[in-house]
Amino acid sequence: MHQEIMTFPSRYFYEERLRILPPETAGHAVQISLLDYPQLEQASTLEQALSSQRMIFCATPLDKIGAAHKTNRHEAEMVGELVAKIQALYAHNGRPFTPRSLGIITPYRAQIAQIRQALQQKGIDVDLITIDTVERYQGGARDIIIISLSTNTASQFRSLISLSEEGVDRKLNVALTRAREQLIILGNGELLSGNAVYRELMGVCFGV
Repeated sequence: MHQEIMTFPSRYFYEERLRILPPETAGHAVQISLLDYPQLEQASTLEQALSSQRMIFCATPLDKIGAAHKTNRHEAEMVGELVAKIQALYAHNGRPFTPRSLGIITPYRAQIAQIRQALQQKGIDVDLITIDTVERYQGGARDIIIISLSTNTASQFRSLISLSEEGVDRKLNVALTRAREQLIILGNGELLSGNAVYRELMGVCFGV
């Protein structure tokens, strides 16, 4: 895990005890540089962020239609846009895009289906990308993790938080620590700001 990504979970979930393994450690993946963007001066804010920021927060509107079904079409469409841009960056940098390059975490099965549909509409091979809940991601990691929170109401957001006896949000901890090199979070800023930890998390991310 890159140092910039590790800092937040270390502070809020591990009492500053997380450490980056030394490069000579067996099986340790060396931290890699972010992907260069062609003609950066002409790139959009999102494109510039993808090539320069380790932690990104994409503010998305609530989906009143999808609230009852635990889906957010705005986030699904944004995920499709993000993946397309990331794959283009990989191609430009001559770096192979593999099943270990990128993963997508979202709390609801219905949102998984929505994201799959959005990716397929962009012609993206969904077999190269694991889209799943945080529980099923435990023990796995990807270079880039996209988190689609897909919460449209305060009650949905409250049900998303899973605290341990020590007061640690276990689901958020696992989701954040799946990312090795870059972390991208999608959610409604106004809704998330009602929780102190999520508010701090948004504060350390580059906002687009």
